Amino acid sequence: MIANRLERLFDRQHFPVTLLVVAIVFSACLMPAQSDTWWQLRTGEEIWRSGRIVLQDNFTHTVSGRRWPNHEWLTQVLFYAVYAAGGLPLLTLLCAAAITVAWLIVLSLTPGPVLFRVALVGGGAAWSSVAWTLRPQMLTMALFASTLWVLVRRRYLWSLPPLFLLWANLHGAVALGGVLIVAAALASLRAGDGRFKLLLGIGSLCFVATTLTPLGVSLWLELPQMMQRSEAYGIQEWRAPDLSTWAEAAFWATGGTVIALAVVKRRALQSVQTLTLVIAAVFLFLMASGSARQIPPFFVCAVPTIAVLLNVVVPHEERVTRRASVLVNAVSGAACAIAAAFFVAYAWSTHLPRLRWDPVPSSVLSAIEECRGPLYNRYNDGGALLWFAKHRKIFIDSRQDPFPAELVLEHIQVEKSGNYRQLFERYHIECALTNQGRPLAARLRRDGWLERRAAGTWTVYRRPSKQVAMSPL
Repeated sequence: MIANRLERLFDRQHFPVTLLVVAIVFSACLMPAQSDTWWQLRTGEEIWRSGRIVLQDNFTHTVSGRRWPNHEWLTQVLFYAVYAAGGLPLLTLLCAAAITVAWLIVLSLTPGPVLFRVALVGGGAAWSSVAWTLRPQMLTMALFASTLWVLVRRRYLWSLPPLFLLWANLHGAVALGGVLIVAAALASLRAGDGRFKLLLGIGSLCFVATTLTPLGVSLWLELPQMMQRSEAYGIQEWRAPDLSTWAEAAFWATGGTVIALAVVKRRALQSVQTLTLVIAAVFLFLMASGSARQIPPFFVCAVPTIAVLLNVVVPHEERVTRRASVLVNAVSGAACAIAAAFFVAYAWSTHLPRLRWDPVPSSVLSAIEECRGPLYNRYNDGGALLWFAKHRKIFIDSRQDPFPAELVLEHIQVEKSGNYRQLFERYHIECALTNQGRPLAARLRRDGWLERRAAGTWTVYRRPSKQVAMSPL
């Protein structure tokens, strides 16, 4: 039995799929850490240490004690537990496994000849890979794909409420699951398959499940506010996509293809499964056209949608197993897998720069340690400081939710203009971590702040001991 299954991995029909899976796993194992990675780990450590869910800020000197609607607490617990067991390599494996599961599900929903499926799924995975980082979004990808599979196949619908309960405690993007349920319900209503009321009931139970978190019903009030703030702050992943990158160009081309095929192949929309995919893909396309953050889930929907609408017939010859080539394919596949594993092991052991496992040089940490008093830091640097300079209260970080919008917007303006005095005096800033070439660095140098070049362009500025408070310009 095992021998037969292994043989299937390397026959002519399945070998390209095997290579695709190896490529996805290899790429996912090289996903980098990101600013959010570090505050997720720090919060997870705090939850494990204290035995309670963190729902207020404990890490900054600016908003200490302020309520924090922490809708990712379970991810933080999971991430830190995995990190404690195996460090960043094991955490990377966890996120890589989630990505691999997501695209295996997409592969199972994508019909057609093997090379067609591999090309379509491989393209979708490649175009979404720019968003692969060590963040809760990777878990969302697996849960989103699982929800799509259940709704398209119309099987195991009872599993959705517990899945939504888990998802809501892992990541606020559980709202994407609600979009899929709405798409399935509309498809059922249009096709008249008799499951519309059942889906409404399942959807209601899923909504109730999402309220069983530390935030309760307020989760659904916090998420829209969070998205509005992210857009107002100009965070890159929340901006509308354009044609500036190949992934965004592929997004627009894929969205146009889905819509064009839905119009041309409208007779195929009689099938409730096809209609579910099309409606879900269109919904995600509209959402992603306003926010690049939704591009990866869109590709998860779009890839099987395009394949179903094209309805490419599988040639009979591809179903024939050619045993003579199995051994050659097995050797080739094993060689690729071993080479990929060795490169990943090398990348992990040497902390390849792409991984961003060492975001703050030790000299920067030393310079911060030597500078006493309240610290100023940039939004994107705060997460790493929370993890690597645990003893130090920071100014701000990318959690964003605990911080009033006025503070974040003022911080952004300080970074753009260099006019720091009013903000620094309000928070009694004595030390500032910034980079050479920034307007703030030039202004601090001009005003006589003591400069210590820490590493590369990283610089720590210390307020002169005799400097008195100055009125803002």
